[in-house]
Amino acid sequence: MAQLGITDFVGVAFAGLREQQSRIIIDYVREIGGKPQATVIGCKPKTSANLAALANGTIGHSLDYDDIAISLIAHPSVFLTPAIFAVGEQSQASGKEILAAYVIGYELACHIGKPLIQSHYAQGWHSTATFGSLGAAAAVSWLLKLSHHQARMALGIAASLAGGLRRNFGTMTKPLHAGRAAENGIHAAALARAGFSADANILEAPMGFAEVFGHKEDVDWTGAITGLGKAFLITSPEGLSIKPYPSCGFTHCAIDAAVAIKEKYNIDIQDIDDIELGVSPFDKNILIHHNPKTGLEGKFSLEYCVARALVSGEVRLKHFTDEAVAELPVRNLTQIMRWVEKYPLPVMGTPEGFGAKSIAITMKDGTTYAHDVVIAKGMPQNPLPAQEFNAKFRDCASVLLDNSKVDNCLNLLSRLETLESPAPGKKGFITAILSP
Repeated sequence: MAQLGITDFVGVAFAGLREQQSRIIIDYVREIGGKPQATVIGCKPKTSANLAALANGTIGHSLDYDDIAISLIAHPSVFLTPAIFAVGEQSQASGKEILAAYVIGYELACHIGKPLIQSHYAQGWHSTATFGSLGAAAAVSWLLKLSHHQARMALGIAASLAGGLRRNFGTMTKPLHAGRAAENGIHAAALARAGFSADANILEAPMGFAEVFGHKEDVDWTGAITGLGKAFLITSPEGLSIKPYPSCGFTHCAIDAAVAIKEKYNIDIQDIDDIELGVSPFDKNILIHHNPKTGLEGKFSLEYCVARALVSGEVRLKHFTDEAVAELPVRNLTQIMRWVEKYPLPVMGTPEGFGAKSIAITMKDGTTYAHDVVIAKGMPQNPLPAQEFNAKFRDCASVLLDNSKVDNCLNLLSRLETLESPAPGKKGFITAILSP
């Protein structure tokens, strides 16, 4: 599963390179400069490890097409892989070490987040940025072989660096959250290794991470870490989900429902009179763009995603440009949509927590077509088939790479567990993956 997440990140990041925010962050990193330690994806000159992590995390999340840790309501691979790759490239880590660091960062972030996520997320915090900073710090601490004390200091430092507001969903700052989380993890671990101090009980102490980030109830921390390192959340029903659509995960059940209606009934969109969107009360806090003007806003618009599915029969990368959002047939459909609260508030951190959705379409002749979806495609209980996963990778990576380089990149990633540490002075597999 770790290999799957890392592979998904790389493919999506290649596609994300063409986005404006990716060009801005690459130019920003180049302007600052830094020691040539790590690779920015798709770029030849190296930069410092922390700046590479900042850029790669931002690029990887720029399309909102990357994977989801269900228990955390976060995007794990965009805060873990950039940090691990940057430090691993510098330290010449092996593929097994890369995978182990990923799992350690994933499990720690999710075990900390699980008892807090309901209140944390409802307060408006973006868990990719907040818990992501802790997960990245843990992963890098393991790669750098920090002591027990140093690792606690790294978590304490990362907790103070963490931040990220959900109000910025649909803007360039949302992907910046991922880049900053990856960078925070490197900063925290490097400072801790050098002797920097922090509160050793930052998670549970008064005025600590849990309390300040919105959780006012007592937390059973012993229970929260039961099974840590033995029963892995990444492989559980609340584990890693691979996105089939390049939009907010809270739109995916609705897209599935719309595609199902389109395929089953072959309806003519010109004959649609009314579209009812069945939602939960929580959806209004996430899907905030009802009349999107940009491709980024379209990713957080339930109306646009459903309309696009009905018009095109699919939802792909090409559908999240400013021009695609402005297409008249799509905009006409969004104008006849209405939200109806049909589902209770979801339990955060569960597959169902991403919001069951129903679509009910009434035609001008009075005929009604309806469909509801509780578990979206890509969730652990409804996983993306290997063929579709590989097709997604190829579709994304081919935005920048020719077919032979796509094949080589996918081959390296599929063998990650067997790849040895590169010899000193030789181009390592991380460099070959990120800049083929």
